[in-house]
Formats: sequence, C-alpha cells, structure tokens
Amino acid sequence: MAKILFVLGLILVSTTASYINVMNDTFNDLSNWLENVMPGADSGNNEWEYYTDSPNNIFIAQVNGQNALVLRALQQNYQGYNYTSGKVSSVRPWGPYGFFNIKAIVPKGNGLWPAIWLLPPNSKSIYGSWAACGEIDIMEAICTETAGRSTLHFGGQWPNNAQYPEAPKNQFPFTADWSNPHWYGVDWQPNYINFWYDAQIVNGQITGGTLINSISSSNWYSLNSNGQRYPGNAPFNQPFGIILNLAIGGSWPCSVPGCCSNIAVPAQMTIFNVQVWENAQSEDQI
Repeated sequence: MAKILFVLGLILVSTTASYINVMNDTFNDLSNWLENVMPGADSGNNEWEYYTDSPNNIFIAQVNGQNALVLRALQQNYQGYNYTSGKVSSVRPWGPYGFFNIKAIVPKGNGLWPAIWLLPPNSKSIYGSWAACGEIDIMEAICTETAGRSTLHFGGQWPNNAQYPEAPKNQFPFTADWSNPHWYGVDWQPNYINFWYDAQIVNGQITGGTLINSISSSNWYSLNSNGQRYPGNAPFNQPFGIILNLAIGGSWPCSVPGCCSNIAVPAQMTIFNVQVWENAQSEDQI
C-alpha cells in the first residue's frame, strides 16, 4: 500500500483510473526524441550551459546491463558559454491525462539542475504563453540538497504569473535515493494530479511506490489576458510534451548559498525507461 507524505492541508485524491501502455521507450534509439540545441539563456532561467546535439552531451550507452539515454554536462567553451549539456523533448505530445513514469539515475552536485517535466509543445497553447499554458514538473533536484521537488505551474502569463512555486500550494518536496535508479511519475487526471515516487503500473493499476502529494483541479487555474479564469480544468486539459534535461546553474540553484561554486562536472543524468500510459476508461477523458 502506498505511503502518503506531505499532506499539509491539501486534499489527497485517490485514483480509480485504469491504464493502457502507449509508449515504453527503453532507448534502442532516439526515434521518440528531439535533441534540443539552444543557449541556456533561452530557458528563461539564466542557465549557464549551452544545450548541444553533440554525442558528447546526448548519447545511448549500456548502463547496469541495459540501454540508457545519457545527458552529460561538461566544462567546455562553446558559443560563449563555459558548459555544455543535453536536453531532449518528445517528438509528439501526449494526453491530456494518463500516467507518465520515468526511470532514471539523477545526479547531485554543485550547480546541477536535472529535471523531468511536461510542457505544451513550443511552450505555446490555447491558453497563451508560460505560465498560463501550464507546466508539470515531475522531478527537479538542485545542488547537493537531499530533497527533490514536484511542482505544478499555472496562473497568468509571465510576468503576471502570480502562482510561484510554494509548498504546499503547488510545490511538493520529497526524499529520494539519488544514487540508484528510481521511477518518477505523475498521474494526470481531469480532477487531480498526483505525483509518485517508485510506483509502477501492474495490470492497468498504479502499484507500490510513494504518493508524494496531490493537487485538485479546484486549486489550479489559467488566466486570460484580462485576468479572467478560463473555464473547466484549464490549463491541464491539453496535450503536453515530455522534456528531459540537465541544466547547469540558473536562478534557482544559484539562489542557494555555495551551490554555484566549484561546479560538479562532468555529470550525467541517466534515463533507462520512459513510459506513457493512457486512461483505459473513456469516462475519464473529459
């Protein structure tokens, strides 16, 4: 039975959905992924790396006897940056709704900011730009901090986004074993979003693991340019793409004293498996 953590006054919503697998990528190749080439400044987070498509930064390797996608950060002068790293996004968006589960080894160290997250393609959606478009951060971890975080971004378009990450409203810390492979998942439904650690789908049901926390659709929203709320469960009722990246520096890590000195490179995030499960019950697709 799943253990429930970090309740902190939120209503935890149990899942009754069942699931069918629509993607199970064990990285025989990169056909499901686009290699992102971009300067860290374009992320909007003041990151220090340049994301390249070099095989030094993005490659498939045998790790622990199985194929894995490796995103590697290096100290390397490139296009005016002192670091290079890897970032990939899914070829196609998925959803809305379903269970997304990623098995990875996540690096820890000064200046590191690995992330597994979902975003509407090209950061655009029917609800406008970030953060009105919505963002689901399944896992983020910075520096040498022992806690990881799952976060939901929503509200108005930047800079009128009033919903900053704030526990327990929309950011949920969790404790993880960072030295070994683990599953980082999100159960995305019309009425709730649940974040999971080490859960898996067995016989169409979420099994085992730890429920990190849950947020009800009554607690998220998207605002139009007039500051009015869109109806329904916007913005989390549209397809989202999957993004995997290993950033260096940035506004959040460098706000932690000492984090952005003596950067811990080379470093790598190793992803063994990316699974997407759609809802099997049509009544969930609302």
